[in-house]
Amino acid sequence: MEAVRERRPLTITYSLADGWRRCKAAFASGSRASNETTIRLDPPKGDALFPLPAVGAAIGGTFRLGHKKCMFSAAVRALRNKEKPFLLTLNWPEHLAQLQRRAYERAAPPGGAVVPVRFWCESDGADASVHQREVRHGQLEDISAGGMRLKVAGADSLRLERTYKCVFTPHSGKPAFVLDAILRHREAVEQGRASIGLQFVGLEMSDEGLCTLDRLARLAGIYQRSHPRRSGKAHTD
Repeated sequence: MEAVRERRPLTITYSLADGWRRCKAAFASGSRASNETTIRLDPPKGDALFPLPAVGAAIGGTFRLGHKKCMFSAAVRALRNKEKPFLLTLNWPEHLAQLQRRAYERAAPPGGAVVPVRFWCESDGADASVHQREVRHGQLEDISAGGMRLKVAGADSLRLERTYKCVFTPHSGKPAFVLDAILRHREAVEQGRASIGLQFVGLEMSDEGLCTLDRLARLAGIYQRSHPRRSGKAHTD
């Protein structure tokens, strides 16, 4: 209610046939009594065909409140997309999850530990099998609850803003992390390798995803405590 009353900014996330989309938005109105909330959003400049979620589709939302990041999922009840700003009316969220913002500060694996990461593009079509995909390999540089940075070779073929499936096991004998992530940036480093930034998406959309998010936050906390205290750099919302 406070976020709606103050018309706070938020980021919405939703899945389309070719991968995940994230868009900046802001609360416009709503109440628990009406069982709905309306948000307004402007698509990125220069993207006249920016696809929006359909009525009935589920979206995830994240916003900041104090020292915490709040997350929810809700179904789209109505959509006005004939003129800007676009308006989405959502069902009032049934649950709200919170994480300390410190969980979004990046930290490297302790003691120079090598954590391999496998990843592949998830936007090749619903019938694409694992054997048809090009599975890539990288090494974890740092991670937070919001995303991770990898060192990879031959990154020129990787496309920004595409969705990738990422799999890694930070500790032997523990369950693997299986995550969807959007490739946000790519920068060249030494010896023909590149550093790429991946942003996790969709975790706020399900109970399983929220459990994974909690595991990520605990992993980031372990990594943070293994290094001297410093001002962390958070992943982009």
